[in-house]
Amino acid sequence: MRRRLAAHPTADYLDLVPPPERVLDPGPIAYADIDLYGDPDLEHALRQEGLDPQTTTYRLIEIPLTSINDTSTMPWPRMSTIYVDAVKAGQQFPPIVVFRGRRGWWLLDGVNRTQAYYVLGIGTVRAYELLIG
Repeated sequence: MRRRLAAHPTADYLDLVPPPERVLDPGPIAYADIDLYGDPDLEHALRQEGLDPQTTTYRLIEIPLTSINDTSTMPWPRMSTIYVDAVKAGQQFPPIVVFRGRRGWWLLDGVNRTQAYYVLGIGTVRAYELLIG
């Protein structure tokens, strides 16, 4: 299912406020300057949303893992444990990529990283927030 950034299903919930975030770098950070520059999965997701990756900008934030709406519908038990094992071993990964919705955050890139943090009970994650508009 393809979701559109501008017309997300949460648009009906006008009275809800996204969970707080801690700003690590207010940006704007150019696409060419993020750790995920050139990542084919991120570029594909951005193009699916009608965005040119080269013109996107971000800010670096830290958010509660539970504020990412997608986590409630992901098939965690069926996913590989490769990233879980890597995080347990101390491997560092780039921040995930999210965009703000009225009810929280929506994951644009980083399903495997998010799954690993979720399984390991990590409460907050670093994320690049896609700045829209």
